[in-house]
Amino acid sequence: MSDPTKPEKGAGTTFCRLNDGVEITSVTDYTDDTPWMKIADIKELQPGEITVEDEADDYLDDPEADWDKTSPGKKSAGETSVTIAWKPGDTAQQQLDKDVADGTVTHYRAKYPNGAVDVWYGYVNSLGKAIPRNEKMTRSFKIKNVGKPKTAEELLAAAPAA
Repeated sequence: MSDPTKPEKGAGTTFCRLNDGVEITSVTDYTDDTPWMKIADIKELQPGEITVEDEADDYLDDPEADWDKTSPGKKSAGETSVTIAWKPGDTAQQQLDKDVADGTVTHYRAKYPNGAVDVWYGYVNSLGKAIPRNEKMTRSFKIKNVGKPKTAEELLAAAPAA
């Protein structure tokens, strides 16, 4: 693994789905490639943006009533958007179609060139194709992330010392 504290290009990033019947029981399960199925060659990956809703905290008798007062509210991991090379005969891509049809909620993982990973739990809520005339065909999909993601920063901090 290269140094996770240095900036690096995105080439070499993989996007995977947790294999059916596998349970994650340790931090190592997130980084080990064995329990994961690579989805396809990635053209573009936009991990879900973690957002925090603002909650108003204003009162009628506030001495500074003309200033908004807010506090952090609900958090969301948003949607992860992925564009891949379309290969209709690929088993992993067929699994995406099956996941949509079955409403499967499972883990997805991006593994970056420096070995760090982000892991989301969610379901495919959008699946499409682009068929350009002079470029390779692609498939795009979005995963609606459910609950708190496991971020690279969190997983690196929890990883056992090497």
